[in-house]
Amino acid sequence: MPRKRKINMKNFNISEYAYKELLYFCMQYGEKKKQVENGYGVRAVRFNITQSKSTTLYDTTFENANNIIRLKNDIDMIERAAKETDDQLYDYIIKNVSYSVPFDLLRVPCGRRQFYNKRKYFFYRLYCLKNEK
Repeated sequence: MPRKRKINMKNFNISEYAYKELLYFCMQYGEKKKQVENGYGVRAVRFNITQSKSTTLYDTTFENANNIIRLKNDIDMIERAAKETDDQLYDYIIKNVSYSVPFDLLRVPCGRRQFYNKRKYFFYRLYCLKNEK
């Protein structure tokens, strides 16, 4: 497996570890989309009776809905950062950072340097969106 180059994000005030966190966050994009697609539906209510006299009620449908909302927010954050970076290249950026499709296979309508500069700016936008909460 070829080694990936270290990307210098110091111009955007993003540390090496923050960049890696953003990259791994993006790599979960496809997995999160699948979880959202498979997550819809009603689930049964379960009771948890412990040794104490209290009974706890877990609403799995509610927990599932909260999980789907969180996943959709993550997906929207990645897509929003890509669209804010470049309206025409956002799909290529998502394929590159989320599915690790190399530049050469993407057939991007711009040069390699321009694409990688947009990619760096995408990570900056994503960093800003994640930290504005």
